Amino acid sequence: MATSFRTRSRSPENIYVPAVTIFSNVLSYLLFLVAARLLDRSTYGETLALLNLVLIATIPSFAIQTAIARRTATGTVPAGAVRASLAVATGCGVVMALCAPLIAGFLHIDSYVGVYGAALAVPALGVLGLAQGAAQGRQRWFWLCLALGLMGVGRVGGGIAGLMLTHNSSGALVGTGIGLCLAAAVCLRPAVRTSYDRPIDPRARIGRYLHEIAHASHAHGAFLLLSSLDLVLARNVLSPNDAGLYAAGAVIFKAALWLPQPVSLMLFADLSIIDKHRATVRRGLMLVGGLAALTILACAVLGGVAAFIVGGEHYPDLGSEAWLFAVAGSGLALAQFGLYGGLSMLRRRRLIFIWACVVGEVVISQALGAGTTPRAFITAIAALCALTATAMMIAALRYDPVRNPPKLGELAQAGTGVKITDPL
Repeated sequence: MATSFRTRSRSPENIYVPAVTIFSNVLSYLLFLVAARLLDRSTYGETLALLNLVLIATIPSFAIQTAIARRTATGTVPAGAVRASLAVATGCGVVMALCAPLIAGFLHIDSYVGVYGAALAVPALGVLGLAQGAAQGRQRWFWLCLALGLMGVGRVGGGIAGLMLTHNSSGALVGTGIGLCLAAAVCLRPAVRTSYDRPIDPRARIGRYLHEIAHASHAHGAFLLLSSLDLVLARNVLSPNDAGLYAAGAVIFKAALWLPQPVSLMLFADLSIIDKHRATVRRGLMLVGGLAALTILACAVLGGVAAFIVGGEHYPDLGSEAWLFAVAGSGLALAQFGLYGGLSMLRRRRLIFIWACVVGEVVISQALGAGTTPRAFITAIAALCALTATAMMIAALRYDPVRNPPKLGELAQAGTGVKITDPL
């Protein structure tokens, strides 16, 4: 029987994980609101484009978080895992910095400073991903909440400070980078201790760990593309006025997508244990599905209220379509949980469903063509997302790791560990 190397917290901090996660996500919107009020339209556009670089920079961070969470949960942390994780994050930051001239040219930005600020954030996000993943795997909910909260405060607080001091996009990004570095400095030592508070597995190879990070980067990158693609395609096929309406509805879409995120955070450790996987999948799908149903019902009944919260009095016609955006976002939330279930067991084929949905959205935009209506477009997108969610749920529920264990080793095969003296 597989053995888990987790330390379950006896205190009730786990009830704060959803609250801190939602707080961190909501806090990120504060930076956009402040930027909109301090900057002119041109500079605001530059700032949003550069902040999207920080969003891209979260891909290696999420990958490190996923890999170290699975390893700490299953007691298969290899020697040098922390060092390798930091090397990956630093390398990605260096690549972004070296590409600063190309990125600035593509975004039509005169200064490279903002790009360097985004590059500065990459290693910091890697440290924070390591801290969150280690806390996730060990189920140390206090440290998980601390890392989540510090990441949100550092990113937004630093960005706002930079904006207020400089009133330009470069200041916002440099401030964001510095704020995240400060948050990472606080979390680094707890991250190392939590990663190595149990003996390492002498059979675990660092090459496989790096391969796992690469696969997780692919998965998170593909899902990030899918979660934002419809908005890009909408600008291509809708009129400017309708595209603005769709952009407002996309806020509801993102809210429905990220609302169930704490479920994956809290259940990923149990998903990684072979003899707990199937029961945890069923429990997780019930929780995510329940939140999805409540979100859709609320938007269907209170669509006008949702439209007012999102766009004030500017989008009164969004109320009748709010529930469709909720369906699309909820569908991707279910698909995301299925994807996390696959990552916990190194199931790579589930990415086929994500890429199929990406291709499907492109086909929908071409089939509907220019001049279509927001309702027609979001109806098609919602149907596709629901279909993707159904396929993911079927794959997740059918998979039995006891009968069909992952081909790569180093799962929950707990053995005699070796205590390391130099964790870095």
